[in-house]
Amino acid sequence: MNTFVAVIGLALAGLLGSLLLKQSGLPPLAVILQLALGVLIIWRLLPLLGDVLQVFRRVADTSGLNQLYLSVLLKIIAVSYVAEFAAGLCRDAGESALAAKVELAAKVVVLLLAVPIVVNILDSVVNILP
Repeated sequence: MNTFVAVIGLALAGLLGSLLLKQSGLPPLAVILQLALGVLIIWRLLPLLGDVLQVFRRVADTSGLNQLYLSVLLKIIAVSYVAEFAAGLCRDAGESALAAKVELAAKVVVLLLAVPIVVNILDSVVNILP
């Protein structure tokens, strides 16, 4: 809960600073401030993400889940979060077309990451069929 309150505080401080910089005629500095605060917020959340990863690993180990599935799932989650962050920064900078390209690239990467799972599923289906 303390982390959440700290993140909200950083976000509100960043919002205020960004608005002041934009009104002062310094939009490029506002974007830099947003980027820096975004990195700081992510840095603050890293310990929580580590806890989540441990839970995923523990569940995978106890259930006998193939590590390939867990690995792909975690990579897809990471790609999604990073792409959303980058696209948001692009939109904040007024570059919505670039944000759309970032999102498209993330979708392609997610599809590529999912290929091994799709291949395993198709192999299982083929093995089941007579």
